[in-house]
Amino acid sequence: MATNRRQFLNRVLTAGVTVLAGYVVYPVIRFLIPPSVSSDEPTKVFVTTTDEMKPNSAKFFRFLDRPAVLVRLPNGDYKALSAKCTHLGCTVEFKPAKDFFYCNCHGSEFDINGKVLKGPAALPLPVYVVSLSGNKIFVSIQNRIA
Repeated sequence: MATNRRQFLNRVLTAGVTVLAGYVVYPVIRFLIPPSVSSDEPTKVFVTTTDEMKPNSAKFFRFLDRPAVLVRLPNGDYKALSAKCTHLGCTVEFKPAKDFFYCNCHGSEFDINGKVLKGPAALPLPVYVVSLSGNKIFVSIQNRIA
């Protein structure tokens, strides 16, 4: 059975529209139905030791499959926060001279507690729990939904 030019163009057009629809619909579905959090995913991770963290320094690491940062403050306290900007998801950088986080993508700034100092980000950085066991530093989340 021979295919004429009109049938061929209709098939090509249909295939193109189908592919385009997939490119549009898939991200919408991923947004509306977020991936489930696995129950075997660790909620407490070893980050580093106290010997490796000098005062006023930061260590970036992966936590719950996203970037996070552990900061040792000049007074010796530790803070752990998400390093993912709440505006568009860029990784923030720590500015030790001023004790704040800066997003290079769009200029958002966050204080050492994750509070927004300057937009366009509207939400604070999520804060994690830091615990010490000997000289080992662990980071975990406080409120885990089962």
